[in-house]
Amino acid sequence: MFSSLKSKFRQIWYAKVKKMDGSDYTIMQLRRAGIAIGQNCRIFTNIQSREPSLITIGDRVTVSSDVEFCTHDNAIIKAVEGKTDVVGPITIGDDCFIGMRSILMYGVELGDHCIVGAGSVVTRSFLPHTVVAGNPARAVCTIEEYAAKYGDKAIDFSTIPLSSRKAFFEEHPELLVKRGIRNEDTAHDRADAASKGQ
Repeated sequence: MFSSLKSKFRQIWYAKVKKMDGSDYTIMQLRRAGIAIGQNCRIFTNIQSREPSLITIGDRVTVSSDVEFCTHDNAIIKAVEGKTDVVGPITIGDDCFIGMRSILMYGVELGDHCIVGAGSVVTRSFLPHTVVAGNPARAVCTIEEYAAKYGDKAIDFSTIPLSSRKAFFEEHPELLVKRGIRNEDTAHDRADAASKGQ
């Protein structure tokens, strides 16, 4: 209990005296743990790893909340007698965005300007300028295609205070993204319902 109070006090001291926000404090702690982190990053998850030296994060990277970095796999202990782990580095290039609740597996390298969709499980490396998503993650489009698809709907939240966002959305409903039902999903649902006699 004492160590958690000490940690909380230290975080408050850095926020008040050193004028660090939560992300800056997290980055400072992660660097002290041995993770290589570039400049002007925003990290909103506490990266837990027994091998922090195997994690490299480039410049201007955003890591959203609840992202997992798996630098080792202990499952091999059940398959090969006398062995405990398979280990590999995780490297994130410059200007990447890692969506919330994603999992990055050992041996993965993301090139510069990659976007990882929320909830993705990244089990292989991807070239620069790629948007990836899914489980396992796959390339879904290029950064340029992503910008073309959502550019007209994108807004600058840094200019809109939290207290004003409800009013902003009411004034600009055309900016809200709505996801429709795909035809193949509808056909599958109908076939499924027919097979169940509905």
